[in-house]
Amino acid sequence: MSDVDDIRTDQTLNNRPEEENVITQKETEDQDAYNDSVIQTESEDKPEAEEKDEKPPKKPFKVPLFAAVIAVLAVAVLTSQITFLSVRQSYHKKLATIEKERFSDSKLTELDTLYRTYYINDIDETDLINGLIEGYIYGAGDKYGSYMTPEEYAEYTSSLNADTKGIGATVIWNSAMQAIEIVYVYEGSPAEEAGIEIGDLIVEVDGKAVSELGYNAGVSAVKGEAGTKAKLTVKRGDNYEQTLQIESERREFKVRTVTFKAYGEVAVIGITNFYSTTPTELKAVVMEAAEAGCDRIVFDLRNNPGGLLTSVQAVLDYILPEGVVVRRVNAQGVWDEYVSDASCLQMPMVVLVNGQTASAAELFTSALKDFDYATIIGTQTYGKGTVTLPYQLSDGSVVYISMEHYYPPKSDNFEGVGITPDEIVELDAEAKKISFYKLTYETDNQLRRAIEIIKEK
Repeated sequence: MSDVDDIRTDQTLNNRPEEENVITQKETEDQDAYNDSVIQTESEDKPEAEEKDEKPPKKPFKVPLFAAVIAVLAVAVLTSQITFLSVRQSYHKKLATIEKERFSDSKLTELDTLYRTYYINDIDETDLINGLIEGYIYGAGDKYGSYMTPEEYAEYTSSLNADTKGIGATVIWNSAMQAIEIVYVYEGSPAEEAGIEIGDLIVEVDGKAVSELGYNAGVSAVKGEAGTKAKLTVKRGDNYEQTLQIESERREFKVRTVTFKAYGEVAVIGITNFYSTTPTELKAVVMEAAEAGCDRIVFDLRNNPGGLLTSVQAVLDYILPEGVVVRRVNAQGVWDEYVSDASCLQMPMVVLVNGQTASAAELFTSALKDFDYATIIGTQTYGKGTVTLPYQLSDGSVVYISMEHYYPPKSDNFEGVGITPDEIVELDAEAKKISFYKLTYETDNQLRRAIEIIKEK
């Protein structure tokens, strides 16, 4: 599965967003082996609220309520833009003064003079400025801060909206075979149309051996450009004795972030990320589960790096009864809250987490725990309780700055701490030798324990 990023936004911004913040993990240790970006374009790096009118209370229901209301407030938008232009002008004047005071006689100026006088090679001004920005973020100690070029930002925000390009499959690295292994094929994807199957090994891409390209370069080669075709050499079978030549179109499509599988009356609902499409996907999956006779849910959030704060807020609003579900505080000590309405789901729930469950996924977990809505099992979560917001620079590039801490409904911020499950369940030693994406009910002791607990409720 893909690496994880900072708290970010799903819209292009010139000023601070109020609703489209993203909460995602900055770095995790072992995600390169689980990169699914071959086939769904996500970030390659490894890692909010408005007032509501009072409404008459609604009775809780056991099946999902599907209602999506989108309000476009033109006057508010116009007002915010006028305010922003004024603030921005003032900000840049102040910034110019600060820069002159802080850097005119600094070692940075000395270094620049020395390099421009004595450095034997040419200096690329664009690379220099980009490097200085990244160095500033690092020097400021903002471990979740980052810098993106306009092109990188456009691709990243597209991924947050579940827009991706490629052949439509999730992959991992098969180190034994030095090949890219297919672990999931999206319904209606080019990969499915081309006959690619789970378990296939991609050993060549457009005539280039994957073993020589390596994993990341191999992933990029398979993704390629939308509208082109990937010529793949695929090995298949118990001992990979079959060799097939498969041509698959590359195109843009929506990635699913919510999965469902029934185990009797138990619905195991996996949420891989909190993207803009996740709330709608979840409602559809809960309805599907109810129609399949499921009356209880295990939410599997293992390896979920986070996503959009607006997404997890909408999900919590859908699941939880009336009350505060998210709290935020900024650098000036100003607090904000997001409040759920009275409609909710009423059924037993368990949340399954691990050390790669981060940010928005941790907020989801802690909110259900605070409302006493779910039993949490698995291992300690990552510990990402910081909101990073984007500012667009003059050339369209974007810098993300850690600007807020977010809090669960009742408990403390978990930055650097994580969430301790109600029951610690480590993955068995044998299961750890298997890719997470290839675990089955028989080999996944954490999942089996979660199902056991939910059946007792």
